[in-house]
Amino acid sequence: MNIIDVKISLEGNFDKLEKIFELQGKLKEKYDLIERQKGIYVPDFPVDINICRNQEYFKSLAYRVVSELVEATECFRNKAWKQSEVLTDIDHLKEELADCLHFYIELCINLGITAPELFELYFKKQEVNRWRQATKY
Repeated sequence: MNIIDVKISLEGNFDKLEKIFELQGKLKEKYDLIERQKGIYVPDFPVDINICRNQEYFKSLAYRVVSELVEATECFRNKAWKQSEVLTDIDHLKEELADCLHFYIELCINLGITAPELFELYFKKQEVNRWRQATKY
């Protein structure tokens, strides 16, 4: 099964980013249990990011984000040296990007970053980027 097989209703008045964090938190609990049962180290929350073992855990989560992003780029099948063009599987590309978001949000949750904090951080960084463009930084 993949995303084209799923029908959902997103009606209602709710904070979409908060909902993403809520659902990923529930999914994370289940995956944490599975990983622990397999003998994979999963730190307890809140996580002390100054401990080497916990930093390795965060690196593995970051690698999952990167891995899904690489899978998304593999949907781009055209090559500069080929004469024919290949259509991109847009649904597969979107699914891989959604996977990337899943792991990114999980990384945020593990670092104690909340949906409102991520929202604020995004807009602060947006202002930094605008300043850099304006000042030719």
